[in-house]
Amino acid sequence: MRLPLFSSVPRGDTPNLIGIQDEAITNIPTVLVCPLRAGLKLTPVRVEVHRNGKSLIACPELSRPIHRSGLRYLGRLDTDVSRELMERFRALLAH
Repeated sequence: MRLPLFSSVPRGDTPNLIGIQDEAITNIPTVLVCPLRAGLKLTPVRVEVHRNGKSLIACPELSRPIHRSGLRYLGRLDTDVSRELMERFRALLAH
């Protein structure tokens, strides 16, 4: 599994959202995403992501659905970070 990276900024080259829903439901009009930002505090539920020499923080506790029309696909995370992020998200749901 490699989670997709998106930008919600027109013409932006830096991803600011990560898709965290099962690919089997990609036909619905919304995508469940979590924010990806620089300069945020790393906590036990957040995951550090390294991309293009930058350290970014993924925040699964702030996940929300967003309409696909507002997203531009920018690539995918690597497998290990994707797995870690989904484990943290599932742990949040369990509590």
